[in-house]
Amino acid sequence: MSFRAKLASNEPIITVELSPPKGTDVSKLLEHAAGLKGKVDAINVPDCQLSMLKMSSLAASKLIQDTTGIETVWQLTCRDRNLIALQADLLGGYALGLRNVLALTGDPVQIGDQKEHAKQVFHLESVRLLDLVQTMNGGKDACGQELKGQGTQFTVGAALNPFKLSNRAQQLRLQQKIERCVDFFQTQPVYHREPVEKMLELLLDSAEQAGCPPPKLLLGIIPPRNAQAARRMNKEIVGVNIPESFIELLERSSQPALDSIRFCTEVVQELKPLVDGFHFMPVGMASKIGILLDECFAVSST
Repeated sequence: MSFRAKLASNEPIITVELSPPKGTDVSKLLEHAAGLKGKVDAINVPDCQLSMLKMSSLAASKLIQDTTGIETVWQLTCRDRNLIALQADLLGGYALGLRNVLALTGDPVQIGDQKEHAKQVFHLESVRLLDLVQTMNGGKDACGQELKGQGTQFTVGAALNPFKLSNRAQQLRLQQKIERCVDFFQTQPVYHREPVEKMLELLLDSAEQAGCPPPKLLLGIIPPRNAQAARRMNKEIVGVNIPESFIELLERSSQPALDSIRFCTEVVQELKPLVDGFHFMPVGMASKIGILLDECFAVSST
C-alpha cells in the first residue's frame, strides 16, 4: 500500500525519521532504513535539521527509496532556497520518484554549524511553500504559467507543535495550513494525553471552518538514549519538551535506552486511540528503533 493510500485508509500510520550523514558514506543510513522494511509506511528525511550541514535530503530520499523500496517523506525547507530553487527541487524530486513532501520553514542559520559563514534565504515560509506545492500540483509554476513538461502530484504534509496552540498566531497558522489542503500533520514529540486532546479539538474546529476533512495526525515521539541526551534536546531543539519525570526515570536507570523504549511504548499504547499514527524521531537511537516499533505494534503496518 502506498503512503498516499495508507493516509486514505483507517489503518494506523507509522513514520520514522532518519537523518542523512555529514559526508558521502550512506552505508549506516541505508542499513538503518533497510531494518525498517515491513515496519513503517514511510521514512522522513530531514533537510539539514537545526541548520547543521548534512547530505541533501532530496538525494538521501532517492537513495533510501531505490535501495530499500520504502517510500520517503522528503523534508523541504525554505531556509536555503529562493523561489526558483524551491520550484526546481520540487520538479526534480518528483521526476526522481519522490511523492511525499513535508513543507517546512526551516531552522535559522544562527543555531547551526555554519553560522559564521552561511547566509539564509527564507524567500518563503512554510505556509507560502504549501501554496507553491499545491500550485505545482495543479500544473502551474509560481507565476501562474502552465508547466508544459507536466506538474507534480505530491502528497503534502506540514509540521504542528501542540505546545504552541494556545497562541492565537499559531492557531491562525494551523488554520492556514489546513486551508491549503495538507494531507497530514507530523507533530513535535508529545508524551501526555492532555495536549493531544486540546490539539485534536483545535484541528477539528479548524477543519470544520475550512470546510474540509481534517488532515491525518501523526504524533511525534522521541525516545532519548539517556537523561543527558534528553536534557540537551530540551535545551537545544525548538519544540522539544521531554517531561522531567521521563528524564528522572532515565537518570535512575541502569539501562536507559531500554527504559526509554519501555516508556515510549506505554505512551503509544495510551495515545494510540486518539491519533491516526505516530512519527518516531530516534535521535541517537536509530539502531534501536526496530525494537521500539516491535514493542509498540504487534502487527506490521504494511
